[in-house]
Amino acid sequence: MQICKSFIGTMLVLGGGLLFAQSMEMPSMPSMPSMSMPEMPSISAPTMDGKFYRPSLPSQTKNGKTTTDTGSAETKATESVFTDGTTTDDILITLLSNANLLSASDISDLYDTGSFDTLSSLTGLTGLTSSSSSTNLSTNILLRQILEKLNELKVEQNKASAAQQEVYAAKLQDSETFKTRNPSILRFKINGYNVKDSIIETFFSEPEPDGSFLLTGDRRYFVNNKSCTETFYMLFKAVKSNGSTTTFSVTPSIAQGSENKGSYVYKLCQCKDVVAEKTGNLVVIHYNGDDVTTDLLLDIDK
Repeated sequence: MQICKSFIGTMLVLGGGLLFAQSMEMPSMPSMPSMSMPEMPSISAPTMDGKFYRPSLPSQTKNGKTTTDTGSAETKATESVFTDGTTTDDILITLLSNANLLSASDISDLYDTGSFDTLSSLTGLTGLTSSSSSTNLSTNILLRQILEKLNELKVEQNKASAAQQEVYAAKLQDSETFKTRNPSILRFKINGYNVKDSIIETFFSEPEPDGSFLLTGDRRYFVNNKSCTETFYMLFKAVKSNGSTTTFSVTPSIAQGSENKGSYVYKLCQCKDVVAEKTGNLVVIHYNGDDVTTDLLLDIDK
């Protein structure tokens, strides 16, 4: 009986242990979260269609301004600017680059080497000797025609052979020896400033039968210790004559190595209805505008 009780007790202990073991089962490990790698963005190369690929760049406008979305930057030091008293937009493009800038020295060399003798000898000019061509627009167009023709002669001369260049050099030397005229600027003041002192070269064309002529001058001056250069052109177009006195309509224009709107001659070139009077050898301009006053006295020695 005692053995039976011990056996039953043992069994109860073992059964309880099993029940306890079942109730103390270790929890299962949590499952790892699924991780997916991010997709790489797709990169598509430009397709080749027989043309070179070019990135987009800001456009360059004719007036020297590079336009962007945020503003504009104006390039001034590397371009020549050509303006006149009638309009500043329709520009003679062939005179804009520094390499092609038509100076008074250039025109003088063309004349001295025999490339032309009078303005009327330049082919293709219209209205030079017509007294009806007295408006600002017509004289402006005429001046541009003259400068364009002279520039063509300069380009042609620069392309001449070495032998021809020697001929030109000999003619230049002879021209210094056998000069028959000595025209000059006697006085040139704008707003009281003595422009004459800054002129380093001048050219006066031979007067036409009606008295019309071209005056060109090269200037060098300093602004904030920086050397500036410019060439001015003045077409004196005869519009009236009574025998002893001739009246001219004057069209001024200017070409600058770098734009300087503060130049006194630049300011004069913005003026319209400039008139000159000739008596004997002397030609005078007395102009009084709102912002510009000009006193010019020439001896054309003719």
